[in-house]
Amino acid sequence: MAKRYSTKSALAGLRYVQTLGSLAVPVSLEEVPEEVETKSDLLKPEIFGTDDWKSIEDAIKEICRNKFLFTEPQKFYNLHQNVKNVLRSRTGTFLCDCYKEWLTKELIILAGRLRSHQGPRLLQCLEEVWTSFYTDILPALEAVLHLLKPKGRLSVRCMTLAAFRDIVFFAGDTEDAINRGKACLSPAIKHSILILQSINDSYPPSKNRLRLESLAAQICSPFMGYFGLYEDGTLVKSSNEPIAFAKRRPSADVGPRRISRPFSVQPQQMDTLNQLFKKAIRQKNLKVDAARK
Repeated sequence: MAKRYSTKSALAGLRYVQTLGSLAVPVSLEEVPEEVETKSDLLKPEIFGTDDWKSIEDAIKEICRNKFLFTEPQKFYNLHQNVKNVLRSRTGTFLCDCYKEWLTKELIILAGRLRSHQGPRLLQCLEEVWTSFYTDILPALEAVLHLLKPKGRLSVRCMTLAAFRDIVFFAGDTEDAINRGKACLSPAIKHSILILQSINDSYPPSKNRLRLESLAAQICSPFMGYFGLYEDGTLVKSSNEPIAFAKRRPSADVGPRRISRPFSVQPQQMDTLNQLFKKAIRQKNLKVDAARK
């Protein structure tokens, strides 16, 4: 068997494939239990796996606060088992929504570090936050939730980057600071603009993505975006995409489109189900905490 990496090398994070592999399984491969999925396991009466949900939430909090320790070889393996248990349960479809809620709370805390700064100091702080987020936090979140593959939704990576774009990147007056100091922007700031602008999470692009398109056109010339071709930050050739999208939208004078059968779940109903689920989880956690005391 190949030589394992020491604890010191594991502290470097998830930047090396070998390190991730040594953390994802127990100390020896012989200790990995065989996965036998039986019908009785899938029909357990418990709806809420409280311990599994709590361990995933705690791991996400620790990762976002740079408190997640890589010194335990079996830690990732146990988290993957907990994620697998949640996804197999009848409430597994809500894991993606809960992840968004947990991530939003942590990113709001992270954004608070930027709101009190302006100008060059804001860019310096944003560079530090982005570097830590992109090199340490994002890979760890992907490693923990790599089993989460939502159908018809964004991947964990795209979802996390989109949340960082909307909550953290524009927390301060970032656009003004970049416009004033674009002559000496650091490579990390340019990297963050190009990466976040490439996240295609909605169509047409969201307001924040279009703001990033304007910034990207100033640091990269020529640049092709949603509105067309930019050169030196100026739009020189307009795109037909906005006009084509406007034509595809139904006119305000036309009545609602008729459908042959109703949708199984309307958006309002899905929001209500999410709220009921989160309320039930909180009540279950309170009961468990009270029983432990």
